[in-house]
This record gives sequence, C-alpha cells and structure tokens, in this order.
Amino acid sequence: MSSDPSQAEAPSFDRRSADIGIVCTQYAEIKPLLAKLDRGRKYTDSGSVFRGGFLDETIRIAIVEAGCGFAKHRAVTQTLIQEHHPAWVLSVGFSSSLTADIKSGDVCLANEICDAYGNSLVVKCSIPESKRVFVRKHVVADQHPRLHSDRSSLTESTSGCVVDTTSLAVAQGCQGEDADKPAARFMSVRSVVGDCGEELSEKIAGYVFEPAAPKKLSVLSKLSQRFKPDPELVAWEQKVDESAINLNRFLLGVIRQLGEKLGKSR
Repeated sequence: MSSDPSQAEAPSFDRRSADIGIVCTQYAEIKPLLAKLDRGRKYTDSGSVFRGGFLDETIRIAIVEAGCGFAKHRAVTQTLIQEHHPAWVLSVGFSSSLTADIKSGDVCLANEICDAYGNSLVVKCSIPESKRVFVRKHVVADQHPRLHSDRSSLTESTSGCVVDTTSLAVAQGCQGEDADKPAARFMSVRSVVGDCGEELSEKIAGYVFEPAAPKKLSVLSKLSQRFKPDPELVAWEQKVDESAINLNRFLLGVIRQLGEKLGKSR
C-alpha cells in the first residue's frame, strides 16, 4: 500500500442517511437553499423529486418536492424517514396569512397545527419570535383559500394565523407507530406570500400554492411568454421570490442550530 498522501483515500460519507429532512410542495420554495448545498444528488420516485446534499460540509440534508396533495405529503414523509432516517423533518413552504399583523415575506413557525374538522396537534418549538418571525397556530385546509372571506372564516373557527394544505400531513408522517417515540422530530416553517386581505384568482392560487404539473409548451409559446409576461403574475412572482429568499435565509440558521445539537458543527 502506497504511503504517498496524495494516494490516500478520500473520507467516506454515508450519502443515504440524512441529519435533516425537508418536505415541500415545489422547487420554488427551496431553490435558494439548494444553491448552498454541495455534493448534490437527485432522484425521482412516484412523481416526487428527492434531493440530497451537504451544508457546511457536515450537515446532511434530504429534500423532497412532494407536489400537491395531503396524502402525498404524508406518504413521502414516511418514505423520507424510512429511506434516509433524518433526526428532524421540516415541513417547509408558502402559506397565506390569516391575520393583519403577519405580512407577505414574514416567516411563521408552528406551535400548533389544526384542521377544519377539530383535529389539532401541539408542536414543540423553542425558537422565539423576533422581527418578521412568528411562532403561531397553523391551519391546514382542504384547498387553499382564495378569498378574504374564506380566510376570515378560518380565523374565526380555528384561531389560526397562517394557512396551508399539507403541514399536518408531514407532522402525521413523523409520528410513527409508537406515539411515545416519534419516527422523527418535526418542525413547520412557512413563509407568507401575500397579505391577509388580498383576493387570489384561481390562476394565482395555483401558481403560488398548488402548482399543477408543468405543461409542455411549443417553442413559439415559450418565446411568447418570455417577451410578453403575464401581467397578473408579475407582481406575484416578485412576492414569491421575496418570500423564498426570506424563508431560506431563516432555514439556514435553523438547520445550522439543529446541526450543532446533532454534533455536526464544523
């Protein structure tokens, strides 16, 4: 065996397991975070996109873009835990505000998650509130509420502060078979897009919160969209970008804190 240091084997890493798991709906929600990861891997399973990489060389992260649907988010969370064994799973993505004090671009963590049928789950969250960061009750709806009246109704019936359609599914996927020993610890981190009083068209709601599978466009259609942007979407594209940047900046801090707890600091 050669004693030449240049011939020494590189340190081996377990690329299958992860320290932190992240479940989101779409690529736009975690795009800025992906740019910070190295040694990235990617594969597709049943229509969901699984990605992996390292943050700060030591924190192993597995990310799933689940697509739309409550049941799908719960299923991919279970797959993520079974295949990659993260200590923590974070439900990450865009939400709508239900209260006037939480505005577009703000981040809201859950200390409780409920649905419209009376089901509720308390979530332990040790992160304190700070400027533009809230720790409040989240509501999971069957469909994303487009109208201000629908959001007001949710606020009155649940006392929730932000709404999404999937975070409770991820929380349920983390519970496992033994209620006293969860399969993974859970956190919900949502970034608000739009203010509570804004009305959303079906197009906007689909673009921001529940994107359908991308349609195949002709070259002519792509050129037309490039040079003639949809005026209805332009303002919301800016809100989405701002919310994603704020969300991922906050996520980096959270992940590094969790990494330190797991002994993964550099």
